[in-house]
Amino acid sequence: MSERIAVLGAGAIGASMGAYLIRDGRDVTLIDYWAAHVDAMKNRGLTLTDLNGTFTVKAKALHLSEVCNLQDQFDIVILSVKSYDTRWITYLIEPYLKPTGFILPAQNSLNDETVAHIVGFNRTVGCIPMLSAGLYQPGHAIRTSPLDVHCFTIGELSGVITPRAQKTAQMLSVIGHSDTTTNIWGARWSKLVINCLANALAGIVGPDVSTNAAALSPDQQNTIYFVRTLLGCEAAKVASALGFTLGPIYSLQPEEFVNAKTREDIKQLKEKLEAVMKKRYPDVAQKVGAPDRPSLLQDIIKGRRTEVDYLNGIIVNKGKELGIPTPMNEAVLNLTRKIETGEAKPGPHNLETLKPYLKM
Repeated sequence: MSERIAVLGAGAIGASMGAYLIRDGRDVTLIDYWAAHVDAMKNRGLTLTDLNGTFTVKAKALHLSEVCNLQDQFDIVILSVKSYDTRWITYLIEPYLKPTGFILPAQNSLNDETVAHIVGFNRTVGCIPMLSAGLYQPGHAIRTSPLDVHCFTIGELSGVITPRAQKTAQMLSVIGHSDTTTNIWGARWSKLVINCLANALAGIVGPDVSTNAAALSPDQQNTIYFVRTLLGCEAAKVASALGFTLGPIYSLQPEEFVNAKTREDIKQLKEKLEAVMKKRYPDVAQKVGAPDRPSLLQDIIKGRRTEVDYLNGIIVNKGKELGIPTPMNEAVLNLTRKIETGEAKPGPHNLETLKPYLKM
């Protein structure tokens, strides 16, 4: 008997994961709260576009309000909702999770403990997604990352490599390279550092920049990478002070971010980070017909609440607890909140607001 899998939060990442798993013959139910998206999946199936082309799979899709009609429990729930929805939606799905089943939080931020406190640590398995995707039309996800890059890191919260973790990584390998780790917390924090230096800043400068680098002047391009570098340095310092062993930040060693102290250190690291980020996914957007936009930028475009409080906000709060200054993350946090409320508009002009924080 095949495992019953639920994808709870069938947005860009969740829908992409579901599409590949369904194509692989898995028993997947997609659950979401965007009514038009659920209706499209019910009526036309779930379509996914990647570098190999476009395919459509028949999808079992449910509106969130239909969960109460479920008769059978799930073996695995892939949780792919926004971080701010984690707590209540975990309570909602817990009765439909088998006692021997588990939740796989395929999310940004640090939600594993939140999930584990609700369903139990024995029913929670860590998952770090590095897949990039977009969802701009109901029923159609677009993968904007190459097919040959690392996609998922799976790990028990205890740090023990278990058969179920290995089996989960193997299952997800149909999406892209996936592996297991004994350091899921370090991997989670490494992803958080990456999110902090990339996601909110993309929302601040706006969608035009994400599709056209020429929209930035040379000075603005220089500024944006200095800002990213400082965001990463502050986040990595906080993670290190908390005792986590970080993995690579993109392909750069975390020690370079933790130990950067002088203006010259920051300048050298900025040049390395700029080179790495400019090489990332160079031709994917043109081939799949959609830009590689971080999820936070997609939220800004759609006028939705962002996850900034669960990304840069965590760094600011933890930094205050530890006595570690995080001025750039705090500036980005406050500016993003203003954009959310309509007090500010996204665009390259916002870089001027961040420039004073570049002084060391």
